[in-house]
Formats: sequence, structure tokens, C-alpha cells
Amino acid sequence: MRKHEITIYSNDEYTFWEILKEVNIDITKEVFDRENIRKRKFSGILEQEKDCDSPNWRYMGNTETIAKWESNVVSESEFRRFQN
Repeated sequence: MRKHEITIYSNDEYTFWEILKEVNIDITKEVFDRENIRKRKFSGILEQEKDCDSPNWRYMGNTETIAKWESNVVSESEFRRFQN
């Protein structure tokens, strides 16, 4: 059993779904299409170029993180606790 945690920042519903599709591609590629089947923990980030509407426009570089994800193997007992 795997637990996937995803954090996404978006301004509207359309942007949310576009980001979620990109994260889905990353997770599929990194977690489910991997060569090392023993690897238990994965993570990734999704960045985009800043635009002038971004609250980070004046800070740190030309890109900003819009999504982060993490995938871990968890025990069955943790999954059962999640049900409550």
C-alpha cells in the first residue's frame, strides 16, 4: 500500500486540473514505471515560470514551485487508521 501526499497552489479550477495532470504524469513515471522495484520513498516538485501576477514576482529567480508530492510505502495498519 502506498500513501500519496500532494500539495498544489493554483488560482482557479482550470489551473488546478492542469497542475494535477502534470503531477499525475510525474508520479506515474517515478513511482509506477520505475526500474528499482525496492525503492520505497519518492518525491517531486512541479515548477513554472513566474508571471507578473505572482506574489513571488520580486523574489528568488524566474520560477516558482506550484506543486509538491511525496509517495511512501505504508503499513496496512496505517491504512486502517486512515479509514476512521
